[in-house]
Amino acid sequence: MIDAFGNDEQRAQWVPQLASMEALGSYCLTEPGAGSDAAALSTKAVLDGDSYVLNGTKQFISGAGVSSVYVVMARTADTGSQGITAIVVPADAPGLSFGPNEKKMGWNAQPTRQVIFEDVRVAVANRLGEEGSGFGIAMKGLNGGRVNMGACSLGGGQAALEKSIAYLKSRSAFGGPLINQQSLLFDIADMDTELETART
Repeated sequence: MIDAFGNDEQRAQWVPQLASMEALGSYCLTEPGAGSDAAALSTKAVLDGDSYVLNGTKQFISGAGVSSVYVVMARTADTGSQGITAIVVPADAPGLSFGPNEKKMGWNAQPTRQVIFEDVRVAVANRLGEEGSGFGIAMKGLNGGRVNMGACSLGGGQAALEKSIAYLKSRSAFGGPLINQQSLLFDIADMDTELETART
């Protein structure tokens, strides 16, 4: 998002470390009271001289607590979706804290936590785009995330298919390897068909 919507200075400051994965970034849109209705978010960014002062809570933020930067959607005006602005908050900003790690059924490779802003002061220079353009930036970010989630899901499905086939080849029962059982091969064929359908 910084690469797509930031200016040259912002790209130079953050993109090299993010692209090399020396640093991680988190996308902060969802709130306890604003999930599907993203325009209802209430985290505020109040202009104070050459800084914004942020207050509020973001919910279910992937990478929270380990990321180096947080792209935060905050309310800078009370005009619905037109009052939302995107601001990059560094992890070391005073007043930034995190809730406990969420207990999830899967996807445990990265933490998912609340991100809490208590009088977090961030330079206006950290704003992505114009003030009030954050909702459009957020929606484009979600679209990119959906592609990423689809790719991750396909990869997980492919890994599950390969592990299933390997297990059927290695496990013997009913007089031979399970891979020779026609009913199980039907299941494998269904898995492969569904995976290929998802790819296309």
